[in-house]
Amino acid sequence: MKSKDLQAAVKNKYENGDGQAKICPDLGGVVSKRTINLWIKLIKDTGSINLSYSTGHPRTVRTKANIIQVKWRAQQKKRVSTRRLAAEMNSSRSSAQRIL
Repeated sequence: MKSKDLQAAVKNKYENGDGQAKICPDLGGVVSKRTINLWIKLIKDTGSINLSYSTGHPRTVRTKANIIQVKWRAQQKKRVSTRRLAAEMNSSRSSAQRIL
């Protein structure tokens, strides 16, 4: 999500009658046209830019429980490879590295 200042600027410009084609250059290309279109649609539907749902893919591996498990395992005396750690977590090696 972009900063609240940019959202407020887009909302003010839209309420003053500016369209997406005018808002995008006014902001200097900081926000993409697609994002501005999404925000304008949210303003039309709900009157605000607050999202009622999370956009994007849900987290499956990098959850708080897995992070706690990896950190606990890393604090143990015995060294463990990321490959073995990933096998214990039932996830990929890159996910284990990302958590570390």
